[in-house]
Amino acid sequence: MMIEMSRVLVVALLLSSLAIPMVSAHGANDFSIIMRGSSIQPGVAEVMQNDSVTFYNVADANRTIRVDLDGDGEYDQRCETEPSNSSSVRDECSFILDWDRWPAGNYYLDVFDNGTIWNTLNLTVIHDNHEEAGPPNGYSFNSENSVDDDSSWTNDGRLAMSVMLILVFLVVVTRQRSG
Repeated sequence: MMIEMSRVLVVALLLSSLAIPMVSAHGANDFSIIMRGSSIQPGVAEVMQNDSVTFYNVADANRTIRVDLDGDGEYDQRCETEPSNSSSVRDECSFILDWDRWPAGNYYLDVFDNGTIWNTLNLTVIHDNHEEAGPPNGYSFNSENSVDDDSSWTNDGRLAMSVMLILVFLVVVTRQRSG
């Protein structure tokens, strides 16, 4: 009796896990760019929105990184580094790729060495998609045109109802066998 009840519980838990929505996301990452004496590594980067890009200057020169975000020909953001120094963090700077300032697309980050353009980083920002599916068809909140129609069930609603009916059936069958 106890073993049969535990089997029913395990089956019920497994079936109920089918109704749980699946979600994926990523944490904000930091992408490193190293500015050497004569090169920038890597020369091309692909990152997601909400990540950050950190430039490390390992050369003996001041470097300034500038980017034109809206394509109007004027630099919108900049960060500055000093010559390489192991006892300071002034030889590095970062851009945080906020979704509202950095829409998905390609950007060219110009690196200046003591006032003249030295190199360019080709940066691709990928859209970080965390959007919900939205309300079911026919749903309207607090509106005169709201639809109260039971035929607008989603597949998730049908799946949840099916799982609940199976669970009730299993409980009834188990009680009949034990009684």
